Amino acid sequence: MHKYKKGEYRDQFVIAYITNLEDCNEVIDWSKKFCTLLNKGLILLHISDTKYTQVTTAQAQERLKQINDALNLPYIHSYAALNGKTKDIINTLGDLLNGVMIVTKSDKSADKTNPIHYNNIIKDFYTSRIAYFVFNDYKVDNCFKNTVLSMNAMKECKEKILWASYFGRFAHSVTHIYYHRYRDEYLQRQLNLNIGFLRKMFRKFSIETLNVHSLDRKTKLDVQALDYAERNNCDICIFQTTKNKSYIEFFSGLPERMVLQKLESVPVLFLNQRDDLFVMCE
Repeated sequence: MHKYKKGEYRDQFVIAYITNLEDCNEVIDWSKKFCTLLNKGLILLHISDTKYTQVTTAQAQERLKQINDALNLPYIHSYAALNGKTKDIINTLGDLLNGVMIVTKSDKSADKTNPIHYNNIIKDFYTSRIAYFVFNDYKVDNCFKNTVLSMNAMKECKEKILWASYFGRFAHSVTHIYYHRYRDEYLQRQLNLNIGFLRKMFRKFSIETLNVHSLDRKTKLDVQALDYAERNNCDICIFQTTKNKSYIEFFSGLPERMVLQKLESVPVLFLNQRDDLFVMCE
């Protein structure tokens, strides 16, 4: 990995997760977009995991250096080739590489042994300490003017709200608050508190919001929100993954798996629910 000179080090990085060293322009282009939006550095990452590839770290290091040297960017950029299990490495990126976000491609048509198959993304990223952005369509000219944020009664919603505020502040995005009402009074009260927290924060930064109240309590909320985003030409959805799998979800499937199976033109930013809040610092 490139060694920084004194005064050159950028505190935090967007990480371009490169699984195919010969076809990585899409991942890099999306990553560069977030570097510009969030004012962060860029790290090109390849993981030499024998579960997915026979490429050695030395081979990956050589190729990443070529790609990195060809980049002409106004901010710090570097690369890392790491050896080990993908899930274990991804879980450490927040501390290991000062990462704030991982960018990865998803391909529903990919072989099940490919790391960008949606099942492997879910397995490898479910312990991620940082946000992960998953795209299917190469629509990098996307300017993030409309963000869809699904809201529920979970206490971990604050991190999701914070991420939505970044798009509102830095991309002047309109936040579409997608929710449904609960029959349970306690859960409805928690939802109201979460939305109230969102409105208080967004008023402070003059971020425009739009309420979207769904009457459908049967379809998974995130799946509905993704469909809404597709129909209304929105630019990104922000979701949280499942922390505790319920008995029903064991049979019906996790919302995040359903989302990745349906992913088309609208990309998704996933946050894993945690007891401790791990968010990027300004």
